[in-house]
Amino acid sequence: MTVLSEQEFRVLNGAHLKKMATAAELASAVGLDVAVVEPVLNAAAGSGLLMAAEGRHLLLPEGTSAVHEYYRTAYEAMRSNDLVLAWYERFETVNEQFIKQVSEWQSTDGDERVQSRLIKTVERLTKNLRELTPIVPRYETYVDRFGGSVARIDQGEKDFVCKPTIDSVHNIWFEFHEDILTVIGRPRDT
Repeated sequence: MTVLSEQEFRVLNGAHLKKMATAAELASAVGLDVAVVEPVLNAAAGSGLLMAAEGRHLLLPEGTSAVHEYYRTAYEAMRSNDLVLAWYERFETVNEQFIKQVSEWQSTDGDERVQSRLIKTVERLTKNLRELTPIVPRYETYVDRFGGSVARIDQGEKDFVCKPTIDSVHNIWFEFHEDILTVIGRPRDT
């Protein structure tokens, strides 16, 4: 089993959460400089943890196992931490609202009122994430990413609501949800 350093975990976890991404996309997603990310990706490709194809990176099964092992060891105490588990239960309520709002936004072709409620929900999550950043400092990157996407939406770029090929609030939310589930050791269908 490959044991990852914190930096390797951040980069490979970014690849795990994004599925297929360029070095620049991963650097942005994990809050590291691309000059730091590229050598990690190259080393991981060399050791069979991921593959690169046309400038995009895909985590392979051994890489996924290494990422999951890091989660298990680094976040083991959080799986029984009452503060974190209570935070997650509150998140699930907000998550249900967000999913409904995204569906409504899509079905109304981007209605401004629905979009406003959706953005308020994203801002609520961002505020709530501040409770977890002292425990999981890398979650500050989600706060930054949400802020950047909301700013783009505020400037009239509606694609940043849920376009699948950019860092939209929907994509960031999806990645965060998978991340927090893995931190607390719950499967996605729970």
